[in-house]
Amino acid sequence: MNETHIDELLQLERQKLAIQFAAIEVAIDDKIKASEHRVVQAVTNAITSAVMDLKRDNLALQAGLAEVRAEVADVRAEVGDLRTELKQDILRLEQKLDNHVH
Repeated sequence: MNETHIDELLQLERQKLAIQFAAIEVAIDDKIKASEHRVVQAVTNAITSAVMDLKRDNLALQAGLAEVRAEVADVRAEVGDLRTELKQDILRLEQKLDNHVH
């Protein structure tokens, strides 16, 4: 083999190594992109799950609030009824006192 052949072989070997290096870089970039996609997907899923949990909690709280409001309305109605009864009782007692005094 002469020197020209050796130079050509060395040049071919350099090109082969450059191609292998580029292929390795592409493979690494592909793995990084795939990892980034998995991370984005995992974060998206976690956020979606948290939002769904919050929506369920909000619906439960709204239902609970509606129940509390209904109970408050019932209690107010009962208090109103009791006030009316007490006023009537006071009037009767005042009338009895007036009758006993006169």
